[in-house]
Amino acid sequence: MSAITPYDWAIIAFVIGVTFLCVFMLTVPLLLGGKSWGRAKQEQFESGVVSAGGARIRLSAKFYLVAIFFVVFDLEALYLYAWATSVREVGWMGFTTMLIFVVDLLIALIYVFATGALTWSPSDRRKAAGIKPKIGSPNMNIAEITRFNSIEELVIDPTGHIPAQSSGRMKSNTSTAPSSIQE
Repeated sequence: MSAITPYDWAIIAFVIGVTFLCVFMLTVPLLLGGKSWGRAKQEQFESGVVSAGGARIRLSAKFYLVAIFFVVFDLEALYLYAWATSVREVGWMGFTTMLIFVVDLLIALIYVFATGALTWSPSDRRKAAGIKPKIGSPNMNIAEITRFNSIEELVIDPTGHIPAQSSGRMKSNTSTAPSSIQE
């Protein structure tokens, strides 16, 4: 059997130190931490805002599409920056490779525009369907649109419920609006 070298002792000391540190960090809070349990202690707390609803909400596929576009174009910017910083070293081969990369991304962007993946606004859909906008029509009443009735309009959303952010609690879907709102 060979002798243990100083390098081996350093590895052994490191493993023992890391193990001790992990055990220490896991056991000390259990021994010194509070033991009280309660409903309020189990609630999520985020920057002083009372949470409203669960985290499992359904999002439109458009949000995921935006995330994918962001990743694609972020990576494009990363590769273009890396190429731009080393353009002299890579020469014409690097230029040709980057040209193929950019042309490939441009083809993908043209495909995205052609399929309509970036037309999300209702006005774009109305324009595609041939519906003319009613903006500026003689039937439009600006006074009715901009009328301010009471301070409750600032607190209550159009559904008649007080938002959870304002009230500090979440309303259920079956409950009715408060009587002051129903008047």
